[in-house]
Amino acid sequence: MKRTLDKKQSILVLLLMSIFSLFIVIFSFKVLNQAKDLNLQADMSQVNVSLIEYYIENNIFPTEKLCNLKCDCLNFKKAISILIDEDIYYNSNEKDYILYSPSFVNDKIYYVTGPDLIMTKTPEVPQL
Repeated sequence: MKRTLDKKQSILVLLLMSIFSLFIVIFSFKVLNQAKDLNLQADMSQVNVSLIEYYIENNIFPTEKLCNLKCDCLNFKKAISILIDEDIYYNSNEKDYILYSPSFVNDKIYYVTGPDLIMTKTPEVPQL
């Protein structure tokens, strides 16, 4: 005897598959954002190293008011040639600097680093 799914069972199976697919999509977005955060941290570390190298050679950091390394920061780009695809903000006087960027995973968290090369998470925009 052949058993087939009736209409209610078919709808239930379709609903369960839809919910399962939704969980997979949500989990995928979370994993992608975590990967973007890791890439952002790597880019910030690369900028840090370049800034320290510049400081060793010139005894000052590139002077710049608060700017976005992705599209602004003309003095910085003249001094240090780095291609940045994320929104990393730079602020400096000649003796100190700060880099920060909003997280992709949690938009209320900022990654912050400076000449100490220690990257921290903070809930507010840092000041120099």
